[in-house]
Amino acid sequence: MNNAADIVELQQQIAFQEQTIDTLNEVVSKQQKDLTRMDRALGLLAQQMTSLQQTADAGQGGPKANQPPPHY
Repeated sequence: MNNAADIVELQQQIAFQEQTIDTLNEVVSKQQKDLTRMDRALGLLAQQMTSLQQTADAGQGGPKANQPPPHY
């Protein structure tokens, strides 16, 4: 190979690597957005579960109502 062919090959490799990096960057960005969305949803679910548990405890005589009887 001569220098011109080597330069063309290197340019092609660089172009391919840039395209791959851009694609990977898009994937990572999308995953970060998904993780952020899921984290928020999980936080809301945790709040709802806490609220439901408090409501259930208040309606059943408190937290001890969910415990098994002493003979278990």
